[in-house]
Amino acid sequence: MFKPSEAKTSCLHILKGSNIPFLIGGTGVGKSAIVKEIAEELANDRTLTDSVSPKDDEFGFISFRLGLVESIDLGGLPYIEEGTQKKAFLGNLPRGGEGLFFLDEFAQAHSSVQATIGQLLDPKGKNEERRIGDYVFPSGWKIVLAGNRHTDRSGANKILRHCQDRTTAIQFTHDVEDWLAWADNNDIDLNVQGLIRFMPQLLWDFDPKCNDPQPSPRSWTRLSDTLKTDPPKRLMQKLFEGDVGQESAIELMNFISLQQDVPNISDICKGKDVEIVDDAGLCYATTIALTTAINGANEKDVYDYFENALNYLKQLSTVEFSIFFVRKITGLRNELKECDVYSKFKIDNQDLEI
Repeated sequence: MFKPSEAKTSCLHILKGSNIPFLIGGTGVGKSAIVKEIAEELANDRTLTDSVSPKDDEFGFISFRLGLVESIDLGGLPYIEEGTQKKAFLGNLPRGGEGLFFLDEFAQAHSSVQATIGQLLDPKGKNEERRIGDYVFPSGWKIVLAGNRHTDRSGANKILRHCQDRTTAIQFTHDVEDWLAWADNNDIDLNVQGLIRFMPQLLWDFDPKCNDPQPSPRSWTRLSDTLKTDPPKRLMQKLFEGDVGQESAIELMNFISLQQDVPNISDICKGKDVEIVDDAGLCYATTIALTTAINGANEKDVYDYFENALNYLKQLSTVEFSIFFVRKITGLRNELKECDVYSKFKIDNQDLEI
């Protein structure tokens, strides 16, 4: 079973080999996000567009949720012309240029839709054109499939055998380190990141028999968007329950409440002698509070604050808190990577990934 970063790398190699990857994973683990990152990488600084005929400075990215379409949406509307049946295509399939054609929810698609798509999945497309009737799939476009597992009870249907035989299956699952690295680059609220680092089991907890909201990388991302709007505290737990369920919402509220008990952040940043905390949850809450404070510091103070905060965090029970802090704050304040304090910390912890 691959983790998300490995799944992405594998997909890129499969595509470079002129074949078609099929991402298979649980609900909300990040299949669509992986494919979007693949499209951005293949674009190579070109602008992503949903045009069926992207220009030279553009790279097409068309996404179909196959669970919502019928075979006629892809196979064309039949009509008669001079006694001959023809197909009028709807103009929603790639026509020219270069791009990535993403067929999501493949397992939820009706067998007739799968059969239609199967005509585009001929291996490599070198000896024969990939086509549906008169429509020919452009050679500059690549195809990626994604779908849920049958065990997820997400409406998945049996995948037609010839579609399986023409794609390379990439089974993958969530991974905390991968998600936190992704969160750094996607503006995920620091409280959410801190909770997941503190309680990694909450990143994904899916029960196919439960119809209530459940935590997943996708639902935590959605919750983060809401949390960043600074909703009234009296409404927070109910809001959070709508994304990640009651248990995870309570844990997040408890984590946020810990910030009331953190030591004096201003004194730490100024290098004063402050009592060292030892409770794990409070250590993470203090780390988040320091990250927030230093992110808002002016250019005159930020380097001293960074050094003082790091000196404090290095006194905690494990280097995990210092590493978490350094990763987050240097992602927010990239200029800190140029200072001697950061360089020395990297050298002292070169056996760890920072």
